[in-house]
Amino acid sequence: MKKALLILLAIMIWNLALAQNRGLGFLKAVAVPGWQQVSAGKNYGYAMLASELAIVGSVIYLNNESDVLLQDSYEYAIKFAHLQPGSYDSKFYNSLSRFESSGFDANGYNAMIRQTAMSMYPYDALAQQQYIDQNSYQDDKYFSWDSPQHRSQYNKLRNSSHDFEDYASVAVGVLILNHLVSGVDYLLFSSRDKSKAEVYFGVKDKEPMFFMNYRW
Repeated sequence: MKKALLILLAIMIWNLALAQNRGLGFLKAVAVPGWQQVSAGKNYGYAMLASELAIVGSVIYLNNESDVLLQDSYEYAIKFAHLQPGSYDSKFYNSLSRFESSGFDANGYNAMIRQTAMSMYPYDALAQQQYIDQNSYQDDKYFSWDSPQHRSQYNKLRNSSHDFEDYASVAVGVLILNHLVSGVDYLLFSSRDKSKAEVYFGVKDKEPMFFMNYRW
């Protein structure tokens, strides 16, 4: 009886160790694409590792370029729109790109606010003034572009910054996909685990879906 219990305990420990090894292999494959593949002697794992390094480098580069251009646009506005150094929200930066100034002159932000107030309250001067007071820019948000060309150049800098930010987001998506591909590769092509993995595609609500099921 004691011998049978020892054998049963040994079997349980062995099964647990196998499960842990399978889980560890999957985690290695997902954590660092190519790591588990190289450990298993598969040469294409080196290509996966190289791809991972290239994608990570691209994300860092693209985000850095976006930040540099954003800072350049801010410094450009200080110089050519006479913006006071400070911290501003995205709404203000959008106004800075659309209007020639913050004032009540032609194509000024406050001029637009005044026109909006008159349209909303055509027969109520008090309501108009209240709207203007609540929504207009004061001296702490003063700006006035030296020329339309300077404002256009500012927009180019900000648009370029946003483009690099978008490219970085795409690169992050590719990075995530690379990790998933590595994990799926392990589950599908590991001689020990492939019988336990089910990976298939489908459509739900007219949207393509990716399904994966694994029996540990």
